[in-house]
Amino acid sequence: MARKHKMEEMTPAEFTVAVAEKPVFILATGILEWHADHLPLGTDALKMRGIAERLAQEADAILLPQNWFGVVGYDEMLGTITFSKDLVKHILGEYFENLEKLGAKLIVLLTGHYGPYQVETIKEAAAEYMAHSKVRIIAQPEYEGVDFSGFPCEADHADKYETSLMMALYPDLVQMDRWKNELEIPYEYEPRENAWGYRSPRGKWEFSEDFREQASPELGERLAKAIVEHLKARIDEELAQV
Repeated sequence: MARKHKMEEMTPAEFTVAVAEKPVFILATGILEWHADHLPLGTDALKMRGIAERLAQEADAILLPQNWFGVVGYDEMLGTITFSKDLVKHILGEYFENLEKLGAKLIVLLTGHYGPYQVETIKEAAAEYMAHSKVRIIAQPEYEGVDFSGFPCEADHADKYETSLMMALYPDLVQMDRWKNELEIPYEYEPRENAWGYRSPRGKWEFSEDFREQASPELGERLAKAIVEHLKARIDEELAQV
């Protein structure tokens, strides 16, 4: 029988063996956030989960249940849910503490929600925990360090990159018939305070190009493969130092 990688599906005996054989835990995080009209609100977390599932298989690591906590994004836009920086760092700190208790030697924290504020938050949480622990933590957006020079796109928000990844990972959730090159931003809610004073843009949302011909499941597969290969190499590098 093939080894399980999703922690929530393991029996106690299977979990004990998994930790003993490879004490690497993967935590995928993202938020609910408006992603234009053609992608689901959970795009950030869903694409990260899909990539993390593949990575767990390749790296023979333990995959934790999906995490939906993140800091400021397009908070005022339809369907977006975020949390404060202090709360997210506190949650992550306690997560790290629990995983160390379970036997983790390496934690891989991957965020599918971008922006400097989210990246800053997860990297600070990781650095602060490693300052008093022997556990090693890789904390990054999935695209960081990946060579995309051979691909006609880079990380974005609801554009060709995310759309292609979703086409590859969750094709039934992509509705390209709803795509528009320009659309009114659904500025639905009053601004919420955040640590950086950031506010969502108002007015029109315009894509840089009509990517309907370029976005594809094939491109998404190539992107996902490159990301998984890079992260697998990062895991091997970190384990060599444990």
